[in-house]
Amino acid sequence: MRAHLRFLILDDFDPDTGELALRVAFQPGPEPGLELLRLRLHLGRAGNPLDPLSRELRTHVQMPLPPLWEHGLKTIIHAIEEELAGPDGRNALRYLWVRTQLLHPADPARSTPNHAVPRQVEVLRDWAHRLDQEGQSLRAAEILDRLLLLAPKDVTTLAYLAGFFRAQGMAEEMAAVAERWIKAEPDRLEAKLRLGEALVRLGRAQEARAAFEAVLKVHPVHLLAHLGMAQALGLLGGNPFPHLDAAQELDPAATASVLRESFDYHLLVPPAGDRNHHLDDLPALLGVSGAEVQDYVHYLGLPVVESDGAVREAELARWVGIMNRYALLPGGLHWSAPTPRRLPELT
Repeated sequence: MRAHLRFLILDDFDPDTGELALRVAFQPGPEPGLELLRLRLHLGRAGNPLDPLSRELRTHVQMPLPPLWEHGLKTIIHAIEEELAGPDGRNALRYLWVRTQLLHPADPARSTPNHAVPRQVEVLRDWAHRLDQEGQSLRAAEILDRLLLLAPKDVTTLAYLAGFFRAQGMAEEMAAVAERWIKAEPDRLEAKLRLGEALVRLGRAQEARAAFEAVLKVHPVHLLAHLGMAQALGLLGGNPFPHLDAAQELDPAATASVLRESFDYHLLVPPAGDRNHHLDDLPALLGVSGAEVQDYVHYLGLPVVESDGAVREAELARWVGIMNRYALLPGGLHWSAPTPRRLPELT
């Protein structure tokens, strides 16, 4: 099976160099998946600026330049040249619209040129949906990011991107999108949850606490908000148990899953003078085997200080307390801390 052209997307235009960056996405064979050709067209030079693209297609895909791509690119290049001729033609911000242009090899209805902005938005949304259905979530997210240049307050797109960045562990991007989402929909609880989760991952626990508080004021029995609040308070050295108890009452299985798999037992600011326990000392301290300690580290979130392979006592106490309180281990751990370094003087 010969390669199949999918789309051509414009990436950028540099008014100082006259370079128009683009990518061609094609399916190389019967198996699903996309490969990309990246190249730059040089405007303002002698000859046909589309010749490099024609050569690349003949070399790598064994196909001629589709007439619709030729027509669409000539339309885009003409618009760029008109912008360049204006008094502010060297301002790169004038060419952000270039990044919103996408061309189908044969269907003008699925291409953005020569359509009004609302229709361009729908073209990009349709492409993102199709790519997402094909398992190309990264490509879908990229196209939706371009869509936001045309429709900055498109809440469907903001929600999708917040979920995508959450799944990818991209906390900074998730926080930025969630903040935009909240501005577009101030009362949307999901947007505030996504913001709180992102802020927790970024170590901005005080701000995360405020985001979860905003959700709980409206929805006092929201499971994820209670878990998020417990996490924020735990990082700050506060008491997470009232919120963990609430989450446990709402959904014991989900709460146990979070506490085993993703809850962070570290403290952002450990107590001054806190003692450390080396991992080799924990079997005797906790009454378990060395293999069990390794399982706790790898599978149950036992918080280790990576620099010296030890566990801070305050964090160990929090971890043990939660393991015991919510019966997350087959048997309870018979240890409690912190213990005082010296007894107070008696009077």
